[in-house]
Amino acid sequence: MRASALVVALAVLEASPARAQAIPAHRSFDALAWANGYTAGFFDLGARRARGFRDHLFAQIDSGTAAHELMYDAYLGVRVAGQNAWLTTRPIDSAGYDGDSGLAQVVQHQGDLRVTQTWFAPFAVTAPVEVVVVDVENTGAAALGDSALFSIQNLHVGGGDGTVGESLAWQADTGEYAERGARGLVVHRALPAPTAHACSPANPYDAVLGGGHLTTTDSSGTRDDAVAGFEWNLTGLAPGAHQRMAIVLGYRADGDRGALDAAIAALPADPAALLDQARADWAAFQGGATEPAGLTADERAVYRRQLAVLRMAQVRDPGAGHGQVIASMSPGKWNIAWVRDQAYATTAMIKAGMHAEAKDALGFWLGAGAGAWVCCDRDGGPWVGAPYGISVVRYRGDGSEESDENAQGPNVEFDGFGLALAVLDEYVIATGDLALVTDHADRVFVRTADVLVGLVEASGANAGLIRADSSIWESHWYDGGRKHFAYTQATTVRGLRAAADLATRAGRASDAARYTAAASKVAAAVAARFVAPSGVVKGNLEEQNGLDAAAVELFNWDVLPADGPAAHATLAAFDTGLWNGLVGHGYRRNDDGGDYDLREWIVIDMRIARALARVGRTADADQLIAWVTAQARANFELVPENYDRTTGDYSGETPMVGFGAGAYVIALWERAPAPAPDGAPIGGDGALPGGPDAGTPMPPGDTGCCGAAPGSPAPLALILIAMLARRRRRA
Repeated sequence: MRASALVVALAVLEASPARAQAIPAHRSFDALAWANGYTAGFFDLGARRARGFRDHLFAQIDSGTAAHELMYDAYLGVRVAGQNAWLTTRPIDSAGYDGDSGLAQVVQHQGDLRVTQTWFAPFAVTAPVEVVVVDVENTGAAALGDSALFSIQNLHVGGGDGTVGESLAWQADTGEYAERGARGLVVHRALPAPTAHACSPANPYDAVLGGGHLTTTDSSGTRDDAVAGFEWNLTGLAPGAHQRMAIVLGYRADGDRGALDAAIAALPADPAALLDQARADWAAFQGGATEPAGLTADERAVYRRQLAVLRMAQVRDPGAGHGQVIASMSPGKWNIAWVRDQAYATTAMIKAGMHAEAKDALGFWLGAGAGAWVCCDRDGGPWVGAPYGISVVRYRGDGSEESDENAQGPNVEFDGFGLALAVLDEYVIATGDLALVTDHADRVFVRTADVLVGLVEASGANAGLIRADSSIWESHWYDGGRKHFAYTQATTVRGLRAAADLATRAGRASDAARYTAAASKVAAAVAARFVAPSGVVKGNLEEQNGLDAAAVELFNWDVLPADGPAAHATLAAFDTGLWNGLVGHGYRRNDDGGDYDLREWIVIDMRIARALARVGRTADADQLIAWVTAQARANFELVPENYDRTTGDYSGETPMVGFGAGAYVIALWERAPAPAPDGAPIGGDGALPGGPDAGTPMPPGDTGCCGAAPGSPAPLALILIAMLARRRRRA
C-alpha cells in the first residue's frame, strides 16, 4: 500500500459533511394481500375496498393467453339507525393480519356498529375461491334499530376488458348469483341467506347512496358491467352481540357450475365455522414450520409472515405449472416465476422446514419446459449452445419457458442453472430424499450440470470462466449487454459443487470428479481475473470500474475467501459506492445510475448482511436485518422489493417473494447460532443490538472505488476508510 494514497483518502473522508440522521422505519404501504395458489387478491386500504380476484396466480397462462384480474372492486356498507353509508367513506380503525396467517382483517365503525371484515383465499379448496367473513358488533347500550349490512361485488367476467356481455342470475337453491360471460363463471354466494339480493339494473351502489334498501332482483339480463350485492338485516341486534355473514366468490373458466359447487363444498356454510377452518389451516401450517434460534419478538412476527407469503405465492394449479413460485403477489406485478427468485424462495422453504412445498418447487423445475435458446443468436453464435433443462429466464403458468426482449435482444441467463443445482442439493441434504435426483437424472446431470461445464471457456483471456450472459440484473444479450458477471461465476461454482455432491450421492463418481474439477477451475479463474488492483471484486470484466452488489455471493458461497482481503475491500467499496446515504440505511444493487438501480434493494441488504457477519462486522450485519425488520413491522410484516432512495418508502413490488420473503428468511437462518447443514452456507451468530430503527454505521457519500487504477488506495486503505467512517458515525 502507498502511504500517500491512504493519507489522501483519509483527508477526503474527514472533509465529507456529517451524515444526516437516518430515517426511521415508517408506514408507507397500504395493501393487505392474500392467495391460495389458485387466486390472489388484496385489500386496498387507501380506497377501503377489495381489489383483487385473479383467475390464476401467475400473469401468463401460455404464450398466447394472459391470465385475468376478475375483480374491479368489492366493498361493504352499513345502515345504522336508518342512515346509510358505504364503508369506503368511513375511516379504518385498524388493519392487519389475523395472527401468523394469510387472513387480512380490516376494522371500521359507523355509529354503534363495529364491522370487522376478514378476507382470504382458503387453502381448503382446489380452485380460485375468495372469501370475506364479516363480524358486526353492537357496541352501544341499546338494541340496533333499522340497521343492515350491505355488500357490492363488481366482477369482470365478460368479453373485451371483462365488462362486455355479462349476466347475473339468482340461484335460489344455493343462495348465490351465477355471473357468466366470455371469461367463464363466477358465483357470489351469500352466507347465511340474505334479506335481499340485488343486481344491475337495480344497482346496489345507487340504492345505498340514496338512503334506501336493496331491491331484490333475480336477473340482470345480458348487459355490460353488471354488479351484484346483498343486504342482511341487523335490526334488533342486542348490545354487545355479534352477527356474522360471509360472501364466497368462486370461479370456473369453463363455466361448469357442478364442478365449482363441488370445490366450494369443502367450505362450511356457517360464517363462523368458515373462519375457524381457515384459522386452523394456517395454525397447522405454521405449526409444521421451524424457525431459527435467537429471534426477537419483532423478527419472529416478520419471519412467520414471510412463511405465509412463501406458501401463498406457490402455484397449486394441476399440470406442468404446479409448484412454481411467483416473484411477487398482488398488488405486485411480478407474478411470474423467475428461476432466480424461485431459487431464493425455495432455499428459504427448505431452511424453514417447508419440505413438501420445496419438493413441489423443485419438481416444477425438473418437469417444466426449457431448451428454446440453444442456438443461434443474430451473429450466428450460440446462446446456451446445448440442450438444457432449466429456463434461461422464467416460466409461464403452463410451465413453458419464457424470455423477455427489448431493443438489445432477449435475456439469456446462465445463473439459473447453478442456482437450481444448489437448491436441489440443499433439499437433499436437509431431507435425505434423493428421489428427484434419480427420477430426473438426465435433467439434473446431462442437461444442467454438464451444460454448465460446457459453458466454461476453454481458451483465451477468459479461460476458466463461464461465458458472458445477461445475468442477475437482466442486461440483455446484444450491444454490450451480455458480460462476464461475477454473479454468474458465483452461481456456477456453487452449482457445480452441488452437482458433485448430488453425483456422489447418486453413485456417479466420475461425474462428481468432473464437476469438482470444473468448479475449482472457475473459482481459480475468478480469483485471477475478478480481483482488481485495489483488491475490490469487479461486478463484471467488461466494466473495469463497475460495482455490483450481487458479487457478494462470491464470498457468501466461498468462491473467494469469506474473510479474506478481497472480501474486506469489496465490502468497504460497497460502503462508499453503493450505500444509501440519503436514507441512512442499506444498499443499492449497482452503480449504473438508473432509477431502479438507485433504490435500496432488500435482497442486497440481506446478502450483504451475510457477508458482513463473516468478516466480523456482526453489528453492521445485524443492524441491516433490524432495519428491514422494523420497516416490515410498520407495514403489516410484508417485505417489498425496494425502498425509495430518498424517503425509505416501500417501492417496487410488494409483497416480494424470493427477493423479499425468501431473502429475509435465509438471512435469519444464516445468522442463527446453530451451524447450517453440511454443504449449505455456514451461518453467523450474534443477537440484534440496540433498537430496530438504529442506522447501520457505514460511511456517507457515493464515491465509488472499484477497479481503480494503480496508485489508488489498496485494500487496507479501503478497510481503514470504512473503519474511520464507522467511528465518526458512532461519535
